[in-house]
Amino acid sequence: MLADVLWIVVPVAACIGMLWLAFRIEPHWAAKDGTRFLTTSQVIDGHGRELGRRREIRIAVGDDGRILASRRSWMRTNSETFVLAGKSADPPRGREIYLLDSDPPDAGGNRLVLRLPRNSRAVPVLDAIVDSRQPNR
Repeated sequence: MLADVLWIVVPVAACIGMLWLAFRIEPHWAAKDGTRFLTTSQVIDGHGRELGRRREIRIAVGDDGRILASRRSWMRTNSETFVLAGKSADPPRGREIYLLDSDPPDAGGNRLVLRLPRNSRAVPVLDAIVDSRQPNR
């Protein structure tokens, strides 16, 4: 009787654990030079409220500091140009958070938030852009 219960409970618990782990993993890849990478993003409004869920996005950083973001949807790829607005001063542990503004600016004030691992090759590239846009540096 106990063995029958264990044959049901253990696989169900393992499946729940794998599902939980799958939702915690965030995709990330970066080229050796850090100018192209894959990460997660989320759209927020002008007040900082999240609009929708996190999505996988491809980023290409141009020589002029503009950022081309491409997101795959069902049958096409949507690409938009952004400028780096800033970096979070208090990101979650092990992550870096960057804020992007549309280019030209979005009428609704919507912005894009990028979440990257702290040890990503793209972090120094984005930090250099943030530092170059700061007025007193």
